[in-house]
Amino acid sequence: MSDSYDGSMTDVSSDSFWEVGNYKRTVKRIDDGNRLCNDLMNCIHERARIEKAYAQQLTDWGKRWRQFIEKGPQYGTLERAWTALMTEAEKVSDLHMEVKGALMAEDFEKVKNWQKDAYHKQMIGGFKETKEAEDGFRKAQKPWAKKLKEVETTKKAYHAACKEEKLATTRENTSKLDPNMNPETLKKLQDKVEKSRQEMQKTREKYEKSLEELDKCTPQYMENMEQVFEQCQEFEDKRIRFFGDLLLDVKKHLDLSTKPAYATVYQNLEDTIKGADAEEDLKWFRSNHGPGMSMCWPQFENFELPQNKRWSIVDWSMDLNRTLSRRDKKRPGDGVTLTGISQAREQAAPPAKNNSSVLNSTEQSGSNPFEEEEEEDEQEQEVKEEQKSSPVSEKKEEVKTKNVSSGEKTQDWSDEESGNPFSATDTNGNGNPFEEESSPGIEVPVKALYDYEGQEHDELSFKAGDEMTKIGNEDEQGWCKGRLKDGTVGLYPANYVEAIQ
Repeated sequence: MSDSYDGSMTDVSSDSFWEVGNYKRTVKRIDDGNRLCNDLMNCIHERARIEKAYAQQLTDWGKRWRQFIEKGPQYGTLERAWTALMTEAEKVSDLHMEVKGALMAEDFEKVKNWQKDAYHKQMIGGFKETKEAEDGFRKAQKPWAKKLKEVETTKKAYHAACKEEKLATTRENTSKLDPNMNPETLKKLQDKVEKSRQEMQKTREKYEKSLEELDKCTPQYMENMEQVFEQCQEFEDKRIRFFGDLLLDVKKHLDLSTKPAYATVYQNLEDTIKGADAEEDLKWFRSNHGPGMSMCWPQFENFELPQNKRWSIVDWSMDLNRTLSRRDKKRPGDGVTLTGISQAREQAAPPAKNNSSVLNSTEQSGSNPFEEEEEEDEQEQEVKEEQKSSPVSEKKEEVKTKNVSSGEKTQDWSDEESGNPFSATDTNGNGNPFEEESSPGIEVPVKALYDYEGQEHDELSFKAGDEMTKIGNEDEQGWCKGRLKDGTVGLYPANYVEAIQ
């Protein structure tokens, strides 16, 4: 009896699917499937953003370096090979944008539509599929759970009777060992033991009967539970197969190696790089920037004036402009020569010296430009010495005398009547060669993009990253006037700087 009691009291805990309520894990899997659909959509969406960002980075990189190479010193076939890297980046960027579009337009939408068709929300919350599965399991388990409850009740009663019988038997045995025990008391203890044994037998019969009834309904219980579980399995099977097919589609969209356009990009890149020819590049540079360039070698030329034509200062200036470059006109030496014309009227500088300077500049227009600069510097020095040594009254008399002897040509030298473009430059006698190109009111902060070393005395020198102030608009030659932080004013190439935002 005690052995049976000890065995029945053993509590074996189980986490089996067949336990009451353990079907909820299967029901929860349906809700988890819906959540996994959302996770998959988020995963695809995030990858699409990565593809877009990478494509944009490739585009920006290609654009920036293409401009840098085009403006840089590289030339010839090697320049084309280098630029081919930028072309590859742009085409690969387009392919990644196509990947992004396919992920969002096809894969993302496919998951979204499947989720909408597979999971139907209820007004009271939750999904219809979840409720159907839970109701099916509850209905299949309810009769068996009721029988199981009866078994637990009879089992509890039987175990209590066994405990009571064992306690009564122990008391009886103890009383028999006591010689002073009252016979009536001993009799009562023996009756108690007998009664406990009868009660234990009665509860045992009920317990065994309830177990038999539970065993009878167990097969039906298992069949009903299997049926509901298979329905859940079929639903999950659809989800798993759908996810597998979708991931294959995502792989096809991400795998650029299978696309002919992708292979073509790198084939073209390889062909362009292999097409770089050092001999061809060197030959091109020799022909365009080296000894292979054509040269108009200096020859003797006679100076002849047109017949029956009066030459004014404007005519001389126009002829001079045709022989000088834009930057040559901005040299301080030329400024002294030209502004001396207007000084002849207000400061009484010797016009003869200035006239000869202009004539010399015109006559030497076809000669070596380095000799012109040396002659003009000497003429400028002579003009300054004469201005310091000659009184103002003597200068005026000399001007009047030479104006009378020159006849009608004196009228042509007048800035106001002939419309001399140089008069406005030096009306105060202190003309700055930079003021004629300046734009009043313009002060724009700019930053240097590249290093630049001035080649002329009127050009600024700076390093990449230096800041300065732009004080003049860009001219037709691509030069701007600027001022460094130390106050130095001069010209610089406009494409070497950018405005500071």
